Amino acid sequence: MFDPYTKTSSGKENGRIKYAASCMKGARLGMEDYHTAILELDGSDSTSFFGVFDGHGGYKVALYCSKQFHIELVNHPDYENDPRTAMKHVYFRIDETLRRSEKWKNFDSPPDPYPDPVKGNLLSRLKTAVSQIFKKYKGPQQEGTTACVALIRGNQIIVGNVGDSRCVLSRNGQAIDLSTDHKPNDPRERDRIEAAGGKVFQRDIPKFESGRRHGTVPGIHRVDGIIATSRALGDFKFKKNFFLTPARQRVTCNPDIRTENITDDTDFLLIASDGIWEVKTSEEVVSYVNKRLQSGTDPIVVCERLLDWCMLSLDNSTVILVQFKRDGGSCPEPSCRLFRANNPTATDIRSSHSCPRSQAKTTDTPSTSGGSKDDTKSVFDYDEE
Repeated sequence: MFDPYTKTSSGKENGRIKYAASCMKGARLGMEDYHTAILELDGSDSTSFFGVFDGHGGYKVALYCSKQFHIELVNHPDYENDPRTAMKHVYFRIDETLRRSEKWKNFDSPPDPYPDPVKGNLLSRLKTAVSQIFKKYKGPQQEGTTACVALIRGNQIIVGNVGDSRCVLSRNGQAIDLSTDHKPNDPRERDRIEAAGGKVFQRDIPKFESGRRHGTVPGIHRVDGIIATSRALGDFKFKKNFFLTPARQRVTCNPDIRTENITDDTDFLLIASDGIWEVKTSEEVVSYVNKRLQSGTDPIVVCERLLDWCMLSLDNSTVILVQFKRDGGSCPEPSCRLFRANNPTATDIRSSHSCPRSQAKTTDTPSTSGGSKDDTKSVFDYDEE
């Protein structure tokens, strides 16, 4: 069990990319955020994968997706030649797997340390087979997850999203949303929900002043008054109309896919769960991060400070910050790019100036209050060689 507001952070780099990630349990009972960071997805140093999965109703669907999404993506037949189409299909494939199989329920359970002699006898196996025949598996009914992922291949970023986690690109200091928050009160989402027989409304919540209750205020918009995101993996309670295609259900797994190029004026990519976006805009977050990177603050510290800055959301929060190196491993800092722009004959930034990161006089060090990444269920960082 996590204590509230403890963080777990990590970071790695190769010749192309440097990333930092941090997650923090908020005031909720459990930690349901997971993330995935893979520098070399398919054995190639030109391809990386990052994803944030914000669970609701439990953590196991989010855990399963954080461990499985990139595997399904690489194994898809269109991955090599059409990764955009492959990514879209993976959302539907994972949702169908959740509907058909209970594998997601025990994805983090260790194997039995000792064999059970009763398990293997004929009577036991017969009972198990009969129970499976008559058991009607329905999939996770009110448990699901958002899934905001980014595949980086060469100079191209392909972003897929369902739910209200968000991916933002900083270009010349300006925020560019690469995903859309799927909220039930969005007109496009509301139309689909109502066409599928659902409703969107707000439930009143108590209002407190000086420790005493003073009436109520409208809560957030929810599908059928229950779920606060209009797209998700799982949540089959809201996908029961079999006469409709999956893309037309009240809650759908149909993702938005967007492609963006990495250009010389690209600062960084940031993916975060809605614990950040509930209290800050994309513009505020991009400005906050840019200022600290330019001052030489370590990227892990930047992520941890960002979580602290958004603590008022009280939600579990996760952020991944991705910086793009240039010139075969040069510093990704904006001031380094500025130096190169003003010195077009420089052949290697590293040999032509002193990186501001190494000059920074800061006493900030990454937090270790949440333990190492191996000690927590809220972080999964893969670095496949």
